[in-house]
Amino acid sequence: MARPKAFDPETTLDIAVERFWQHGYDGLPIQELCRAMGLNPGSLYGPYGDKRSLFLAAFDRYAATVSKRAIERVLDAPSGLAGIRSYFAHMIESILDGKRRWGCLATNAAVELAARDPEIALKVQAHFQRLEQAFAAALARAEEDGEIGAASRGMASYLVCMVQGLNVVAKTKPSRERLEGIVAAALATLTPGARRGGETLQ
Repeated sequence: MARPKAFDPETTLDIAVERFWQHGYDGLPIQELCRAMGLNPGSLYGPYGDKRSLFLAAFDRYAATVSKRAIERVLDAPSGLAGIRSYFAHMIESILDGKRRWGCLATNAAVELAARDPEIALKVQAHFQRLEQAFAAALARAEEDGEIGAASRGMASYLVCMVQGLNVVAKTKPSRERLEGIVAAALATLTPGARRGGETLQ
C-alpha cells in the first residue's frame, strides 16, 4: 500500500503563491486552491487556519523568494545604473515569457485588498519600501561613480511607481516594443543625455 505523500510546507506555499498571483484573492475559490495544493480543506485549515491566513503566508513567501531575487538583481550588479537596467530588463522578459504576465502579487494585493485589510496594506507598503531602498542605494552608488547627476538620487520613488505601472500594463499583454519604449523613456530621465528609445537595458 502506497504511503501518503508527506506534507511539504514550502512546496504547498509555492503553489499557493502561484494561484493567488494568477487569480487574485477573491477570484480563487478555496476548493480550487485545495485541489491545486493536493490538500483537503481540513488539511489546509490545520497548518494555515483559513484562506486569509494562507494568503498572508503566501505573500511572505513571495517577498522572501521572488521579491528578494529581484532586489538582489539591483544590488549585486557591477554598478548602480547596471543594477537598475538589469532589474527592468528582467522584468520585461518576465512579463513577456514568465509569471510577471500576471503582474506582481504585491501590486495585485494593493489594488484588490489593501483598502479593506490593514494588515495586508502594511505588508504591501513594506514591500514597496524595500524596493525603493534598493533603488535608492543603486542611485547613490551610481552618483558616486559619476554615472548620474546628484538630482537623480531622489528618483527611487519614481522608479517604484514605474514598476507598479508596468505590473498593471503586464495584464494587457503588451508587446516587447511597448515595454522597452516605456522603460527606455523612464531610464532616460536618470541620464538626460542618453538617446531615448535606443538605449539598451542590459
